[in-house]
Amino acid sequence: MQELLRWLASWQGIPVDPDAEMQFELSSFPSGGLGLLVLLGVLLALVYVSFVYRRDGRNLARWQRLVLASLRVVALLAAVALLLEPNLVAIKHQTRPGATILLVDTSQSMKQVDAWRREQVAAVAEGWRRIGVADPAAVTRFDLVRTLLARDDGALVRKLGARNQVQLYGYAAGLESLPTLPEAAQPGNPPPGQPAPATDLMQPPRLDLDKLTADGRYSNLGGALRSACDRSRNAEIAAIVILGDGRRNAGPQGAEIARMLNQRKVPNTFVLGIGDPSETQVVGIGRFEAPEKVFEKDPFEIRGAVLAQGYDQMQVTVRLLRIDEKGETVTVRTEPVTVGGNVAETPIEWKDIASAETGKFTYRLEVLPPSGEPPAPERHRRDLPVEVLGERTRVLLLAGGASHEFQILRNLLIRDKTIDVSCWLQSADPDFPQDGDEDVRLEELPAEQKQLEPYDVAILVDPNPGKLTPAFCEMLAKHVLENGCGLWWVAGEKFSLEAFKPTATTKQLVDLLPVVPDLSYAESVANLGLGLAYKDVFPYALTPEGEDGVAAKITRIADNRDDSKRIWSQLPGFHLAFPVRQVKPAATIIAEHRGADARLRREGHGMPLIATQSVGAARTLYCGMDETYRWRSLFEDAYNRFWVKGIRYLFEGRVHAGNSRVKLRVSDDKLELGEALTVTVEMKDELLRPLVEPAVDIGLEQDGKTLDTLRLLPVEETPGTYQVQLRPAQIGSYRLRTAKVDGKSVEMPFQVVPALIESEGPMDRAELAAVAAATGGKLFDTPAELLAALDTVPSRTAIDTFRTPHAIWDGWGTVAFMLGALALEWILRKRFNLL
Repeated sequence: MQELLRWLASWQGIPVDPDAEMQFELSSFPSGGLGLLVLLGVLLALVYVSFVYRRDGRNLARWQRLVLASLRVVALLAAVALLLEPNLVAIKHQTRPGATILLVDTSQSMKQVDAWRREQVAAVAEGWRRIGVADPAAVTRFDLVRTLLARDDGALVRKLGARNQVQLYGYAAGLESLPTLPEAAQPGNPPPGQPAPATDLMQPPRLDLDKLTADGRYSNLGGALRSACDRSRNAEIAAIVILGDGRRNAGPQGAEIARMLNQRKVPNTFVLGIGDPSETQVVGIGRFEAPEKVFEKDPFEIRGAVLAQGYDQMQVTVRLLRIDEKGETVTVRTEPVTVGGNVAETPIEWKDIASAETGKFTYRLEVLPPSGEPPAPERHRRDLPVEVLGERTRVLLLAGGASHEFQILRNLLIRDKTIDVSCWLQSADPDFPQDGDEDVRLEELPAEQKQLEPYDVAILVDPNPGKLTPAFCEMLAKHVLENGCGLWWVAGEKFSLEAFKPTATTKQLVDLLPVVPDLSYAESVANLGLGLAYKDVFPYALTPEGEDGVAAKITRIADNRDDSKRIWSQLPGFHLAFPVRQVKPAATIIAEHRGADARLRREGHGMPLIATQSVGAARTLYCGMDETYRWRSLFEDAYNRFWVKGIRYLFEGRVHAGNSRVKLRVSDDKLELGEALTVTVEMKDELLRPLVEPAVDIGLEQDGKTLDTLRLLPVEETPGTYQVQLRPAQIGSYRLRTAKVDGKSVEMPFQVVPALIESEGPMDRAELAAVAAATGGKLFDTPAELLAALDTVPSRTAIDTFRTPHAIWDGWGTVAFMLGALALEWILRKRFNLL
């Protein structure tokens, strides 16, 4: 029958899929009693035709009556077919597997090590031992999850995929797929090149446990569940399994999550709490502060704090260690500290720390945990890099006039113990004694190249070109290009317009800046010199590069990234910024003036306000305003950090760049675990042309030991520049090191600290219980209970049927056939003398 229907479909020109089933239907045939009446009516019509020809054809031969009756019956049946609308129907069946979802908490709280010492959690700890965890108090929560997922060669995932298709996700700030082994390595899958066996369900994937990490800065279970359900919208969800500690710090609460699961009609929600639900008993290192750079034999201070939770008052031992670049450790100080009781944080302060050796060191603050609490490096110690310099940073501060910016900056640099500043105020009388640190005060500007060589950074605050000789500007430009001296230009309203002109003596210095000033526009503004008379105050707008890029070293004016962004948005603004016509190709824009005249804005951006670039072996920095002194009224520490960090950033161009052939930069020297770090290397060949290679390798070290080799790939449209994005998996002190070029390698340190927003604490059983309160939800205490419950998950596979009708009656052929039969009957009746 199927072959006949397919032949009919082919004859009618109807396309039919090979796997479709064909049926013949009368789409307008009534159902029930009315359909019976239709059949009875057709039968009566046929009987009536037979009766008519039996009566009217008495004089005809039998074969003549039979032919006429047959033609009348055929015409009648054709008319009935037109009315009942016969169709060929193609039927396809599509199997839609059910879905099971596994969600694993991958936030940083899962790296906590729990005590498991209280009697009420002994049964839960024993449950973990039964699946292979030797000592739950010696491993992190995430290690518990790994052990469970590895149990019996991935039994948990196999149970989820036994009757439904399993989907594996990790959740922190958002939802991401868990890493799995390649298909060829999956158990039950055929080797490459061989066909897979015909089964209703695919083999469940096998997790790559070595690549599972927990470094998320947030925990948003509700958002992850919503995303996972949306991805399974076309499938019936049979069960959702959640492995987490319940420490949510973003997204909806547990009760809201339960309501969402009820709305989606998820029949089974299985929750296994990971970690000790009892009050946490831990000690750890909280704050740890040390200067980034100190000088040989100069005393400095180190401050920190010891945190304690759940303990009665007791004493613990705190040690301060120093680790050199070879990994050798020296104990600097040891001190007993009283913690616990009603005191959550006990401060520590060590003064008069000094180093008789120069170099790059890691200082480690370490607390020895009390008996019974397993050591956890991420909690019981903190590292900070400290560079011991053989000499201070030498800064030349030159200003055209005694502006507020110059005066306050001068005082800051003189007070700073890591900087030796020589000031030169151009507007001062010839006999006026110039300011600066005692040993480096100037009586006249350097007149020879060797007199400039001791300076590491030159800061020009609205310099007066009329009082600078071409020889001095040429020497300073040469010192920047060849010796790596940093150059910081601060534009002002008094002299910068003249200094930026191509005929000025300062042209060689202006050419080193990352921006091109718009002189024609500046000259057209009649009241350019009345900057502070403008009533409007404009805010600073950081660019993405200024917030998180290479220039974040300068803009990090608070202890962490979030506080820094908040302070930038609250800083007292500026009244006037020097107009900029364009940005140079190698420049990085740090901050913009988004309230500027529309003619000065770049497409989609504001006017460049703070920018930097590398030139030769040095770095240059441009500030289009001279009003940062206004920050001190509200944020004095932010003002100090901005200038000191900016000087250190420029100084790094001389210290870390090594030479004019290699420059190494990182997007931040201090980042939280889970954040990405962008590493950039600029390289030139022996002729100082951009080096063109398929890739460049640099070494990554942690705590003085080689960790990995990073491969940097070329940056498009920037010859000689190579870049890679790194996401460290552990806290600690790191160092990047290039291969030796011209006998010297280039280094760059950075530090990874725990995410402040992902707090430690006990497993939040109440939060998980609220999630499990959904219809069909269950909260389990032990892994064995969860594994047993997975055997009860039913299949929610559904079969969808798709029907595609094709009409075979609606055409001229059917009408012509019926009319032809009637016409032939009429001709024969006339011939047989029946008319």
